[in-house]
Amino acid sequence: MGDLFFLLLSAPRRIFRKLFFPFPLIDNAGLKQRVEAIKTSDYSRLKNLISVCNPEEIIKEAYEKCIKVVLPKEEPEVYLLIGFFSPDGFVMNFREKPVICFGLERFKDFSLLRILFAHEYAHFLLNLSCGEVPEEKRLKWLLISEGLATHLSLLAFPDYKLSDHFLFRRDRLNWCQENEPFLREVFCSGKFSSKELMEFYDKGNPDLDIPPRAGKYLGFQAVKRYLGRNRERNIGLLLSDKNLALSLEL
Repeated sequence: MGDLFFLLLSAPRRIFRKLFFPFPLIDNAGLKQRVEAIKTSDYSRLKNLISVCNPEEIIKEAYEKCIKVVLPKEEPEVYLLIGFFSPDGFVMNFREKPVICFGLERFKDFSLLRILFAHEYAHFLLNLSCGEVPEEKRLKWLLISEGLATHLSLLAFPDYKLSDHFLFRRDRLNWCQENEPFLREVFCSGKFSSKELMEFYDKGNPDLDIPPRAGKYLGFQAVKRYLGRNRERNIGLLLSDKNLALSLEL
């Protein structure tokens, strides 16, 4: 897999253009100002971290674990990026195919990088899967896809804490477990519009006491129930067929 990994200096400029151009929170002038203000010393901590804990080796190891759970139709390209614009991990279309990207600058350590890779690997597989997601099922797809990604990382790395797989603090996972019926009522009762529920997912809702991203717990439980009903079922079936994944009951 050595040819599939690229650090900042060897990554094609086209991938940075794709990342920068849709950036919604700052205009070109502000972006230029922030880039020009960057100093080499700003990345000294990251440089030291990479020197003692190579993220490329961690991801290669994580990939070997993940393919024991689900083999991909094709090997993923993985881009290790440095830039203030990027989240920790994400999948995007580049050169007409999905690629996995990690923005390294926000990592204080790489203790959860294996889990993050497994999570994004699931999204990579879902991008390659057959079927389409109707507009009216975008919310359900968000919850199911996040549940699948969480479950895949659990299968690949069962020794990590469950809260790590959710990328939650333990208290937030506790809240989800204690309030599963309430979450289901909020997300599945039809009382709220899809737009409102998307906002609840992204930002939470203080009035309802719902923390951000709590809805993924419903997706995770749906996947868990599906796999638990029949041992012959495997997560690869769900990751390869959007229609099957969308048939799960939240």
